[in-house]
Amino acid sequence: MAEHEPLPKEYDLIILGAGCAGLACAIEAADLGGRVIVLEKMARPSGNILFAGGAVSAAGTRLQEAQGIREDVESFYKDLMEVSLQRGDPDLTRVFARNSADAIHWLSDTVGVQWAPITERLPPAKCRVHQVTGPLRPGGAQLSRDLLAAAAKRKIPLLCNVKQLELVGDPQCGISGVRAQAESGVRDFRAKGGVVLATGGFHANREMVSEHMGDWASRMPYRGSRVNTGENITLSRPFGARLVNMDQFHGGPIHGPTKANPSGAVNFGICVTREGKRYVDEGWTYLRVGRETALKSADNHAFIILDEEARRSPLVMDRFERYQRAGAPIYEHDTIADLARKAGIGVEELVRTVTEYNDAVQAQRTGDLIPPNTLEFPRPIRTPRFHAIPFRGGMTATFGGPFINVRAQVINTEDKIIPGLYAAGNAAGGLFYGDYIVGSQLGAAIVFGRIAAADACARAQ
Repeated sequence: MAEHEPLPKEYDLIILGAGCAGLACAIEAADLGGRVIVLEKMARPSGNILFAGGAVSAAGTRLQEAQGIREDVESFYKDLMEVSLQRGDPDLTRVFARNSADAIHWLSDTVGVQWAPITERLPPAKCRVHQVTGPLRPGGAQLSRDLLAAAAKRKIPLLCNVKQLELVGDPQCGISGVRAQAESGVRDFRAKGGVVLATGGFHANREMVSEHMGDWASRMPYRGSRVNTGENITLSRPFGARLVNMDQFHGGPIHGPTKANPSGAVNFGICVTREGKRYVDEGWTYLRVGRETALKSADNHAFIILDEEARRSPLVMDRFERYQRAGAPIYEHDTIADLARKAGIGVEELVRTVTEYNDAVQAQRTGDLIPPNTLEFPRPIRTPRFHAIPFRGGMTATFGGPFINVRAQVINTEDKIIPGLYAAGNAAGGLFYGDYIVGSQLGAAIVFGRIAAADACARAQ
């Protein structure tokens, strides 16, 4: 919408937050004929999408079919539930799995997203990850640009520097709008169909994290945005929203000072403390490795130790490039002892740890190590040069928030719908618990953002 055009007094749908879920919701609503506006509290979109790798997981897509890949929906659903320890809501999980392929096709056809060829990853990701490609890196930044361009093409108004103060109720105990602080003062925005919370989670609100997870978690460095501070909670709580999974979060390895992210590189070598001791199962996902690093190492500081052969893996090479772009250190040397000295790791202990690990790999007994290494094909650390990637356990996003149903409607503590209130993306609770398959958060944000748009537009009629 051009700046000189006056804004309407009432909308069909108001969306709070210009991230993945919010922009998908806005585009879908506009294409359905809805009158929609997006309110963003920052000077520009600054949420977690900008830090995401750009992986979107799905099953049964035409891109998979074109490469001769078979990934069926039911297997995807079962793996999603297993990864969430069977505590992710089964109805929400099934809706995501069933609609995941359509989300990829919508991103391709409606938004114009381009994809890299699908490559097989470690289970449970398998061949489900569709990687956004384009000139911007990481892929999440490219996805944000693509979504913003699609929204601009539809002339969807996006108001920045608008802080959401409170939701506005109606006589039927529903939501009819939002009161916000803009540069011109406090203003009420009204909506016939409702309000969508797409504000992200609360990982950058240390007080809220400490309250729900403990002080140890509140001291973790951020892997994601610094502006996701819990509006999904503060705005919905006064209306009795049922908050679920508030102690759950996504985390992972991160180089604290520079925010360089090694992610899956933790599965290509061994992870050791400053003393040189292994402390996690390298077969775990990078989320769990990050969490255990913060819990088990005294100073939340560890290293990935790997050799030159592992470094040549495409995934690891990409992570090395991430560190290089960020100016983060990666230590290397021709011997393990000299590598330890250079990185500040206990020399004798690291030499002992690597020797013990290599012997176990040779004997195919890595499951007997303490802790075990459960990788199906663990890699020995034998080929110089040797490398040490420093990292800490960081927090990316929270899983907790107002519980939604399969129509993305927020449910209250009496298990009733709060009319006119929706949530999607990291602002919603119920879908994820413990862990998730890589790419599921962006995929679910698209799925439930579009579902919220359809339901709110129908309600506005």
